[in-house]
Amino acid sequence: MQYRRFGKTGWQVSEIGLGGAWFYGRPEEGLKPVSYGVRVVERALELGVNYFDTAPLYGRGRSEEVLGVALQGVTEPHYLATKVGYYPEPFDYTRDTIWRGFEASLKRLKRDRVDLLQIHEAEMAGWEGIFGKGRALETLLEIQAQGLAQHLGLTGSDLTLMSNVLRETDAFVSVLTFCKYDLLTQEAKQELVPTAAERDIAIIAASPLHAGLLGARRDEWRNIGRFAELYEKQERIEALLADQPEDIPRLALRYLLSDPRISIVLSGAASVAELEAAVSVSDGAYLSPELIERIESA
Repeated sequence: MQYRRFGKTGWQVSEIGLGGAWFYGRPEEGLKPVSYGVRVVERALELGVNYFDTAPLYGRGRSEEVLGVALQGVTEPHYLATKVGYYPEPFDYTRDTIWRGFEASLKRLKRDRVDLLQIHEAEMAGWEGIFGKGRALETLLEIQAQGLAQHLGLTGSDLTLMSNVLRETDAFVSVLTFCKYDLLTQEAKQELVPTAAERDIAIIAASPLHAGLLGARRDEWRNIGRFAELYEKQERIEALLADQPEDIPRLALRYLLSDPRISIVLSGAASVAELEAAVSVSDGAYLSPELIERIESA
Protein backbone atom coordinates (compact mmCIF):
# COMPACT_ATOMS: atom_id res chain seq x y z
CA MET A 1 0.00 0.00 0.00
CA GLN A 2 1.20 3.48 -0.91
CA TYR A 3 0.40 6.47 1.31
CA ARG A 4 -0.23 10.12 0.54
CA ARG A 5 -0.45 13.36 2.47
CA PHE A 6 -4.03 14.36 3.29
CA GLY A 7 -3.85 18.06 2.56
CA LYS A 8 -3.17 20.52 5.33
CA THR A 9 -3.88 17.92 8.04
CA GLY A 10 -0.55 16.26 7.34
CA TRP A 11 -2.13 12.82 7.80
CA GLN A 12 -0.49 10.00 5.87
CA VAL A 13 -3.44 8.10 4.42
CA SER A 14 -3.66 4.98 2.30
CA GLU A 15 -4.16 6.09 -1.28
CA ILE A 16 -6.94 3.51 -1.55
CA GLY A 17 -9.55 4.23 1.09
CA LEU A 18 -12.58 2.12 1.95
CA GLY A 19 -16.01 3.62 1.37
CA GLY A 20 -18.82 2.08 3.37
CA ALA A 21 -21.77 2.26 0.99
CA TRP A 22 -21.94 -1.52 0.46
CA PHE A 23 -20.80 -3.11 3.72
CA TYR A 24 -24.17 -4.89 3.85
CA GLY A 25 -23.89 -6.23 0.27
CA ARG A 26 -25.34 -5.11 -3.04
CA PRO A 27 -29.13 -4.56 -3.07
CA GLU A 28 -29.70 -7.42 -5.48
CA GLU A 29 -27.90 -9.83 -3.13
CA GLY A 30 -30.11 -9.24 -0.13
CA LEU A 31 -29.11 -7.73 3.21
CA LYS A 32 -25.92 -9.23 4.62
CA PRO A 33 -25.26 -9.52 8.37
CA VAL A 34 -23.03 -7.03 10.15
CA SER A 35 -20.33 -9.72 10.33
CA TYR A 36 -20.09 -9.66 6.52
CA GLY A 37 -19.07 -5.99 6.48
CA VAL A 38 -16.83 -6.44 9.50
CA ARG A 39 -14.79 -9.00 7.57
CA VAL A 40 -14.32 -6.53 4.70
CA VAL A 41 -13.06 -3.87 7.13
CA GLU A 42 -10.76 -6.32 8.92
CA ARG A 43 -9.24 -7.39 5.62
CA ALA A 44 -8.78 -3.74 4.66
CA LEU A 45 -6.77 -3.16 7.82
CA GLU A 46 -4.63 -6.22 7.04
CA LEU A 47 -3.92 -4.77 3.58
CA GLY A 48 -2.81 -1.40 4.96
CA VAL A 49 -5.98 0.63 4.42
CA ASN A 50 -6.17 3.28 7.12
CA TYR A 51 -8.95 5.58 5.87
CA PHE A 52 -12.64 4.68 6.21
CA ASP A 53 -15.52 6.77 4.89
CA THR A 54 -19.14 6.23 5.86
CA ALA A 55 -22.43 8.08 6.28
CA PRO A 56 -25.76 7.62 8.08
CA LEU A 57 -27.37 7.35 4.64
CA TYR A 58 -25.58 4.08 3.87
CA GLY A 59 -28.03 1.39 4.93
CA ARG A 60 -29.70 3.91 7.24
CA GLY A 61 -26.84 3.60 9.70
CA ARG A 62 -25.85 -0.01 9.06
CA SER A 63 -22.52 1.03 7.52
CA GLU A 64 -21.65 3.00 10.65
CA GLU A 65 -22.63 0.00 12.78
CA VAL A 66 -20.21 -2.20 10.82
CA LEU A 67 -17.35 0.23 11.40
CA GLY A 68 -18.30 0.57 15.04
CA VAL A 69 -17.82 -3.17 15.51
CA ALA A 70 -14.86 -3.63 13.18
CA LEU A 71 -12.73 -0.75 14.47
CA GLN A 72 -13.44 -1.21 18.16
CA GLY A 73 -10.17 -1.91 19.90
CA VAL A 74 -8.05 -1.34 16.79
CA THR A 75 -4.80 0.26 17.92
CA GLU A 76 -3.17 0.83 14.51
CA PRO A 77 -3.44 4.48 13.41
CA HIS A 78 -6.49 4.97 11.21
CA TYR A 79 -8.87 7.74 10.18
CA LEU A 80 -12.65 7.62 10.30
CA ALA A 81 -14.89 9.98 8.37
CA THR A 82 -18.67 10.27 8.43
CA LYS A 83 -21.21 12.81 7.24
CA VAL A 84 -24.18 14.93 8.28
CA GLY A 85 -27.17 16.35 6.45
CA TYR A 86 -29.20 13.32 5.46
CA TYR A 87 -30.29 11.53 8.62
CA PRO A 88 -32.55 11.48 10.63
CA GLU A 89 -34.24 13.81 8.12
CA PRO A 90 -33.19 13.81 4.45
CA PHE A 91 -31.43 16.95 3.24
CA ASP A 92 -31.94 18.80 6.51
CA TYR A 93 -28.93 20.96 7.34
CA THR A 94 -30.33 22.79 10.38
CA ARG A 95 -28.53 22.81 13.70
CA ASP A 96 -30.84 20.55 15.72
CA THR A 97 -31.08 17.91 13.02
CA ILE A 98 -27.33 17.88 12.45
CA TRP A 99 -26.67 17.43 16.14
CA ARG A 100 -29.26 14.65 16.47
CA GLY A 101 -27.87 12.88 13.46
CA PHE A 102 -24.26 13.23 14.54
CA GLU A 103 -24.92 12.02 18.08
CA ALA A 104 -26.68 8.97 16.63
CA SER A 105 -23.66 8.38 14.38
CA LEU A 106 -21.28 8.43 17.34
CA LYS A 107 -23.37 5.78 19.07
CA ARG A 108 -23.36 3.54 16.00
CA LEU A 109 -19.62 4.10 15.53
CA LYS A 110 -19.00 3.31 19.23
CA ARG A 111 -16.73 6.29 19.73
CA ASP A 112 -16.81 9.76 21.22
CA ARG A 113 -15.29 11.61 18.27
CA VAL A 114 -14.50 11.26 14.57
CA ASP A 115 -11.47 12.34 12.61
CA LEU A 116 -13.39 13.98 9.77
CA LEU A 117 -16.99 15.21 9.70
CA GLN A 118 -18.32 16.10 6.26
CA ILE A 119 -21.35 17.85 4.81
CA HIS A 120 -23.17 15.21 2.78
CA GLU A 121 -24.23 16.33 -0.71
CA ALA A 122 -23.46 20.02 -0.42
CA GLU A 123 -25.65 20.82 -3.44
CA MET A 124 -28.71 19.78 -1.44
CA ALA A 125 -27.76 22.26 1.28
CA GLY A 126 -26.92 25.08 -1.13
CA TRP A 127 -25.13 28.24 -0.14
CA GLU A 128 -27.67 29.22 2.52
CA GLY A 129 -27.77 25.72 3.97
CA ILE A 130 -24.01 25.81 4.38
CA PHE A 131 -23.39 29.39 5.45
CA GLY A 132 -26.73 30.51 6.92
CA LYS A 133 -27.19 31.15 10.63
CA GLY A 134 -27.90 27.94 12.51
CA ARG A 135 -27.07 25.86 9.47
CA ALA A 136 -24.37 23.38 8.50
CA LEU A 137 -21.03 25.20 8.79
CA GLU A 138 -21.90 27.04 11.98
CA THR A 139 -23.03 23.75 13.55
CA LEU A 140 -19.98 21.82 12.37
CA LEU A 141 -17.67 24.46 13.82
CA GLU A 142 -19.53 24.10 17.10
CA ILE A 143 -19.06 20.33 17.01
CA GLN A 144 -15.39 20.79 16.18
CA ALA A 145 -14.90 23.31 19.00
CA GLN A 146 -16.25 20.72 21.44
CA GLY A 147 -13.59 18.26 20.29
CA LEU A 148 -16.05 15.83 18.72
CA ALA A 149 -14.60 16.14 15.20
CA GLN A 150 -10.96 16.89 14.49
CA HIS A 151 -11.50 18.23 10.97
CA LEU A 152 -14.32 19.20 8.61
CA GLY A 153 -14.91 18.21 4.99
CA LEU A 154 -17.23 18.86 2.07
CA THR A 155 -18.81 16.34 -0.30
CA GLY A 156 -21.03 16.63 -3.35
CA SER A 157 -21.37 16.79 -7.10
CA ASP A 158 -21.94 20.51 -7.74
CA LEU A 159 -18.38 21.44 -8.63
CA THR A 160 -18.98 25.16 -8.93
CA LEU A 161 -20.71 25.37 -5.55
CA MET A 162 -17.98 23.43 -3.80
CA SER A 163 -15.23 25.45 -5.47
CA ASN A 164 -16.91 28.67 -4.35
CA VAL A 165 -17.31 27.34 -0.81
CA LEU A 166 -13.60 26.52 -0.66
CA ARG A 167 -12.78 30.03 -1.83
CA GLU A 168 -15.09 31.52 0.82
CA THR A 169 -13.83 29.71 3.92
CA ASP A 170 -10.78 27.81 5.11
CA ALA A 171 -12.86 25.68 7.50
CA PHE A 172 -12.73 22.58 5.30
CA VAL A 173 -9.64 20.41 4.99
CA SER A 174 -11.03 18.02 2.38
CA VAL A 175 -13.42 17.80 -0.53
CA LEU A 176 -15.01 14.64 -1.94
CA THR A 177 -16.63 14.35 -5.33
CA PHE A 178 -18.18 11.34 -7.07
CA CYS A 179 -18.80 10.48 -10.72
CA LYS A 180 -17.08 13.72 -11.76
CA TYR A 181 -13.52 12.50 -12.27
CA ASP A 182 -12.86 9.13 -13.87
CA LEU A 183 -12.13 7.56 -17.25
CA LEU A 184 -15.44 8.86 -18.61
CA THR A 185 -15.46 12.42 -17.31
CA GLN A 186 -12.88 14.92 -16.13
CA GLU A 187 -15.21 17.70 -14.99
CA ALA A 188 -13.70 17.86 -11.51
CA LYS A 189 -10.18 17.88 -12.93
CA GLN A 190 -10.98 21.10 -14.75
CA GLU A 191 -12.67 23.01 -11.94
CA LEU A 192 -12.67 21.58 -8.41
CA VAL A 193 -9.28 19.87 -8.29
CA PRO A 194 -7.23 23.00 -9.12
CA THR A 195 -9.20 25.09 -6.60
CA ALA A 196 -8.64 22.55 -3.82
CA ALA A 197 -5.00 21.88 -4.67
CA GLU A 198 -4.15 25.59 -4.58
CA ARG A 199 -5.48 25.69 -1.02
CA ASP A 200 -3.82 22.46 0.14
CA ILE A 201 -7.21 20.83 0.58
CA ALA A 202 -7.25 17.04 0.39
CA ILE A 203 -9.07 15.72 -2.68
CA ILE A 204 -11.06 12.49 -2.36
CA ALA A 205 -12.11 10.78 -5.59
CA ALA A 206 -15.17 8.64 -4.91
CA SER A 207 -16.93 6.22 -7.23
CA PRO A 208 -13.88 5.75 -9.48
CA LEU A 209 -15.80 3.20 -11.57
CA HIS A 210 -18.63 5.70 -12.23
CA ALA A 211 -21.12 3.89 -9.99
CA GLY A 212 -20.09 0.59 -11.53
CA LEU A 213 -20.52 1.54 -15.19
CA LEU A 214 -16.78 0.87 -15.60
CA GLY A 215 -17.02 -2.33 -13.61
CA ALA A 216 -19.39 -5.06 -12.53
CA ARG A 217 -22.58 -3.07 -13.17
CA ARG A 218 -21.75 -2.14 -16.76
CA ASP A 219 -24.40 -4.31 -18.42
CA GLU A 220 -26.98 -3.70 -15.70
CA TRP A 221 -26.84 0.08 -16.13
CA ARG A 222 -26.81 -0.15 -19.92
CA ASN A 223 -29.87 -2.41 -19.88
CA ILE A 224 -31.89 0.28 -18.11
CA GLY A 225 -30.27 3.25 -19.85
CA ARG A 226 -28.55 4.75 -16.83
CA PHE A 227 -25.72 7.14 -17.81
CA ALA A 228 -26.80 6.76 -21.46
CA GLU A 229 -25.05 10.00 -22.40
CA LEU A 230 -21.71 8.30 -21.64
CA TYR A 231 -22.09 5.09 -23.65
CA GLU A 232 -20.34 6.37 -26.78
CA LYS A 233 -17.46 7.68 -24.70
CA GLN A 234 -17.32 4.41 -22.81
CA GLU A 235 -17.02 2.43 -26.03
CA ARG A 236 -14.19 4.69 -27.22
CA ILE A 237 -12.37 4.25 -23.91
CA GLU A 238 -12.83 0.48 -23.99
CA ALA A 239 -11.44 0.31 -27.52
CA LEU A 240 -8.53 2.58 -26.60
CA LEU A 241 -7.57 0.45 -23.61
CA ALA A 242 -8.22 -2.95 -25.18
CA ASP A 243 -4.51 -3.66 -25.64
CA GLN A 244 -3.53 -2.74 -22.07
CA PRO A 245 -2.36 -5.53 -19.75
CA GLU A 246 -4.95 -4.68 -17.08
CA ASP A 247 -8.75 -4.61 -17.14
CA ILE A 248 -10.88 -1.45 -17.14
CA PRO A 249 -11.62 -1.36 -13.37
CA ARG A 250 -7.91 -1.53 -12.52
CA LEU A 251 -7.05 1.06 -15.15
CA ALA A 252 -9.79 3.34 -13.80
CA LEU A 253 -8.17 3.29 -10.36
CA ARG A 254 -4.69 3.67 -11.78
CA TYR A 255 -5.82 6.63 -13.88
CA LEU A 256 -6.89 8.56 -10.78
CA LEU A 257 -3.83 7.54 -8.78
CA SER A 258 -1.72 8.96 -11.60
CA ASP A 259 -2.86 12.45 -10.53
CA PRO A 260 -0.59 13.41 -7.60
CA ARG A 261 -3.15 15.96 -6.41
CA ILE A 262 -5.56 13.17 -5.47
CA SER A 263 -5.17 12.23 -1.81
CA ILE A 264 -7.45 9.19 -1.75
CA VAL A 265 -9.36 7.07 -4.22
CA LEU A 266 -12.32 5.53 -2.41
CA SER A 267 -13.20 1.94 -3.17
CA GLY A 268 -16.84 1.14 -2.43
CA ALA A 269 -15.98 -2.55 -2.11
CA ALA A 270 -18.91 -4.87 -1.46
CA SER A 271 -16.77 -7.92 -0.80
CA VAL A 272 -13.29 -8.96 0.25
CA ALA A 273 -12.53 -9.90 -3.36
CA GLU A 274 -13.49 -6.44 -4.63
CA LEU A 275 -11.40 -4.85 -1.89
CA GLU A 276 -8.34 -6.94 -2.68
CA ALA A 277 -8.63 -6.12 -6.38
CA ALA A 278 -8.75 -2.39 -5.64
CA VAL A 279 -5.88 -2.41 -3.14
CA SER A 280 -3.65 -4.35 -5.53
CA VAL A 281 -3.50 -1.28 -7.79
CA SER A 282 -1.66 0.67 -5.07
CA ASP A 283 1.78 -0.39 -6.21
CA GLY A 284 3.41 2.89 -7.22
CA ALA A 285 2.91 2.35 -10.97
CA TYR A 286 1.06 5.04 -12.90
CA LEU A 287 -0.28 5.53 -16.40
CA SER A 288 2.02 7.32 -18.81
CA PRO A 289 1.30 10.97 -19.63
CA GLU A 290 0.80 9.90 -23.24
CA LEU A 291 -1.90 7.38 -22.34
CA ILE A 292 -3.60 9.86 -20.02
CA GLU A 293 -3.72 12.39 -22.84
CA ARG A 294 -5.25 9.80 -25.16
CA ILE A 295 -7.88 8.89 -22.55
CA GLU A 296 -8.84 12.50 -21.98
CA SER A 297 -9.03 13.17 -25.72
CA ALA A 298 -11.16 10.12 -26.53
